[in-house]
Formats: sequence, C-alpha cells, structure tokens
Amino acid sequence: MTTHTQRTNDMTTAGPADTTNSAVTPENGQLSDAVAGALHAVKALLDAGLITPQTLGLHGAAAVPESRPVGAYSPSTATDRAAHAMVPGDPIRIRDLVEKTKAGLSESTLRTYGTYLTFLCDGWPATSPEDEKLYSGLGDRWAHEVLASELEYALTFIEQRTLLGAEWRNLRRMAAGRVKRDTTATGAKYNAVGAWRRMYKIAVKDRHLAKGFDPSQEVDKPARLEGSRRPLRAVWMEDFWSFIAGTGNDPELDVMLCKTVMITGARREGLTNLELGWLDTEECTVRLDEKFGKVVDQPAPDWFVQELRDFAIARGARRADDKVFRYRPGRSADWIPITDRRLDYIFDRLQAAYEWADKRQVTAHVLRHHAIALVERAASKSVAIRFARHEPEDTTDRYGRASAKEVAQTVVRLYGGDHPWIHRDDELA
Repeated sequence: MTTHTQRTNDMTTAGPADTTNSAVTPENGQLSDAVAGALHAVKALLDAGLITPQTLGLHGAAAVPESRPVGAYSPSTATDRAAHAMVPGDPIRIRDLVEKTKAGLSESTLRTYGTYLTFLCDGWPATSPEDEKLYSGLGDRWAHEVLASELEYALTFIEQRTLLGAEWRNLRRMAAGRVKRDTTATGAKYNAVGAWRRMYKIAVKDRHLAKGFDPSQEVDKPARLEGSRRPLRAVWMEDFWSFIAGTGNDPELDVMLCKTVMITGARREGLTNLELGWLDTEECTVRLDEKFGKVVDQPAPDWFVQELRDFAIARGARRADDKVFRYRPGRSADWIPITDRRLDYIFDRLQAAYEWADKRQVTAHVLRHHAIALVERAASKSVAIRFARHEPEDTTDRYGRASAKEVAQTVVRLYGGDHPWIHRDDELA
C-alpha cells in the first residue's frame, strides 16, 4: 500500500506533467477522497446556482447557461438556476397553495387550520381594504420566496388577533355574569405554525418547493401549556350527569353521547361518524373513525355495546351504514343524524349552568380527558395511551405499549360487565 509519505515524495520529485497527472487525474488513484468530496460539493453548489465561477476567481469562465426559461415568474433575489434548485417542479403562489391545502384537509382539521391558512393568505382583517389591513398577508407571493422571518412576523399578528378576540369575548361574558377567561395566545400560535407546516408539506410533496427550502420548519412551534390530566371532581360529575339527564330537548341522546365518550374515549369525529355496522356485539367493540383517517375497534363492556346498538335501532338505524346518533323526529318522520353542534349545545348549557364548568371550560374534549385520566388511575399510563389512541411519546412508551386486551380489562373494571378478550390467551396487541 502506498503511504502518504511516499505519495508526497513522488509528487515532489515528479515533473510538471507528472504532477498534473498524479494530482488531478482520478484514474491513477492519486486523488484523495477529501479532494473528490470537495470537488463534488463545489459542483453541486454550481449546479444549484448558489455560487458562480466568478466567485471562485474564474473570471474568464463562460456564464452558466440557463437550464429553463423564466416564463411566468422572475425571482428577484436569486438566479434562475438557484430558483430551479428551490422549485423542482412548477412554482406556486401562496394563495393557490392555501386552496390546494384546504381541499385536502378533513373537516375537523380544516376547522382547526383553515383560519390560519386564510390569515396568511388574505391578511387581517381579511375583509378590510388593503390599505386598512393591520397585516397585509402573503397571498400573492411565490411560496419559494417566503422567508421564515416573514412567517414569524405573521405570528405576532396572530397573537394580537387572539388577545383582542379574547378581550371582546370576556366583555360579553362578564356582562352575562360569566367567568372571565385568560389567554396567552399560545394555542393559536401553535395551531398557526401547524397549519403553515401542513401547507408547505403539500408544496414539497407536489414539487412546488424543494424540501430543504421549507421556511415553516425554521419557525419554532410554541410549546403547548402543560395539561393537567386529572379527573373532574366526583361532586362535579354528579352535577354533570344530573344536568345531562334532566335538561335539554333530548336528554336520552345527550346521555348516550356522553356515556360513549366516557367508556370509549371517543372524539367528536368518532361520535358523528359512528355507524350501526360498526357496533360488534360479539367482539364487544365500537369502531371509531377519527383523526387523520385512523380507524380503531375500541373494546367496550358487553352491556354497553348492546345498549348502544339498541339505542341506534330505536332511533331508526336499520342498515349497516346508518348513523347511530340521530335526533328525534320533528315534523318530519326521518331520524336526522346529529352534527358536532349537538356537543356544543350540551356543553354550552353546562357552562352556563355551573361556575365550575364555566371556569374550567368543560367540553366534550375535557370529558374525554376525564375518561383517559380514569383509565390511567385504574391501570397505567401505557393503558391510558392505548385507550386514548395516542402515539407513544418516547422509547419507553413504545416498548411498554399496552395491548387491547388490557384496555378491555380496564374498562370492564371501571364500568362493569364482561368482555370476550379477557377470557382469551392471546394478547390482541
């Protein structure tokens, strides 16, 4: 093997022609990996248009030829070659990217992200004339030209809007004798960054932007306030069930909705999507179709699955795809499926009736967290994660992942009845 010292001596004693051949010709094996890597890196930068021959001191070099026509767009801050590296396909304006992103979102995700996508596109207030807007928006900008600092600047107006809205709502609440609610706008900023990252993920996926040039990834996502997953007090839950069962225009419906949240940990989408054919009385499962299209057969006590099925049939469900939760017939003979507005109806009234519910902003989501907390106390964190259908938070959670059988055991322990999985040897992981 030729040593570094030998190679150095050979290069020192060789003539000019030999030096050239041994130093730069890869065929003779004298080109080191470091030099080859450096040349490759420089070539990549040249190809991307991020440096030019002139910046390397090659003043007599020919100009880099255009690799594509500028056409409908003309970047003002970079060469066309650099823009080509940023945009592997066709460029797209923020306005069009927002519409494309919205079209691909589920109804629930659109409800969360839609306002922040519109904010970035149309500015704020969105309906005000351009010269009267506090924030003008980025709708007409090319997606690949937007900088992370511009998204951070938009976040400052998200915070302003959230705080102003909270102040206006508090004035109305106090006028009605309700409890004032404080906010730091952290949740709004968290969702805004999430919305913009989703938007730029679409841009990268559809080749409107190279992955390495995604500005949303350079914007820090605010840390969510640490939640307190604690069960609601027993005395509060007594008030809750008494109120749900004794008030409103359809207490039977409201009780079944809240029992389903408690026993299965169902989200809003899981309730409104639930169909008769998704109630399995043999396996004692309730199929929940919720976030991001994830479908899970959630174990529940035998008595509850049967009760839920009887309720659905009594409300007119006959076919497998008939919705379980339906309003009572009014003037029409039809049983109309509920929307998630029914949950708002329940918990808005609850907050108006009880100060503890108003102060803690008790909603269907809070009731779900109450259910998760009960499972965690009755079993373990890993069982609660499986019950809640959350992704494991760390390596320990992944290795200690609970089985569906353990969830079945826990809900039976909490709510009584039986479940076939408890009597099987397999873990049904």
